[in-house]
Amino acid sequence: MQSVPVGLRADFEVCARLTASHYENFSVVSLFVPRELRPHFCSIYAFCRGVDDLGDELKGDRLAALDAYEEELRRAYGGTPQTPVFRALQHTIEACGLPMDPFLRLIEANRRDQRQATYETWDDLRDYCRYSADPVGRLVLGVFGCCDEERAALSDYTCTALQVANHLQDIHRDLKNGRIYVPKADLESFGASLEDIRQARMTDGVRACIKFEVERTAEWFTQGARLERLVPQRLGLQLRLYRLGGEAVLEALRRQNYDPFVRRPVVTSGQKLRIAMRAFMGFAQRGVAPG
Repeated sequence: MQSVPVGLRADFEVCARLTASHYENFSVVSLFVPRELRPHFCSIYAFCRGVDDLGDELKGDRLAALDAYEEELRRAYGGTPQTPVFRALQHTIEACGLPMDPFLRLIEANRRDQRQATYETWDDLRDYCRYSADPVGRLVLGVFGCCDEERAALSDYTCTALQVANHLQDIHRDLKNGRIYVPKADLESFGASLEDIRQARMTDGVRACIKFEVERTAEWFTQGARLERLVPQRLGLQLRLYRLGGEAVLEALRRQNYDPFVRRPVVTSGQKLRIAMRAFMGFAQRGVAPG
């Protein structure tokens, strides 16, 4: 925390604790991230975690809470934020020159979640990911000062793939919130239906559809992987860690024969260690020491 002003260190510590306290398939902030940038990763993650919690877990008026969250964001851009996460985020915004639009999109994605429970087509789901996933990658690029059009487009591939992999992993959890993120048209093309998902019916059509979604998502990871060679070395290896974590979720689904209902497909501790070692070997081959 030595890279942030003394008066904000307690606020950044709050963000760091939030970052460490939530389960992820991959490390949000690893040793691959330069030490001076880690607080910024934490403040962005804390914002993302906060808005998702309002959209998924709050008991009460979620839309009103999201409106209040947006007001606090706007204070971070032109006023005095009232909460630790937004005080830290204000420093990150100013230090990295981050635009407001990605943050607003993340809030809007959670508003959509209150209004929309299913998606007709892949294009519809892809548009949702432009709000729920792609902004995160663009903010990360912004922290590193490399968010040009080409790299942002490649980042979108990876972020959408991560989002879809997460949806495939969490079909049961999403159902508890009344949501299904498998496109209706895709299910119907294989003779399945949204009702099959709601009832957790493992039909041949559902299996074929999940296989289709897994392989399409794997291709999106492949498309986005080129970004890892077009950014600073440390960021490239952090992005590789994200990608390998997402691909591990897809592999878990393959191992259980594309059945999302038999168990939640997870990345085990041993797999996480192997993923970290693969990413670290990439680090060593490029001659960069983490620290």
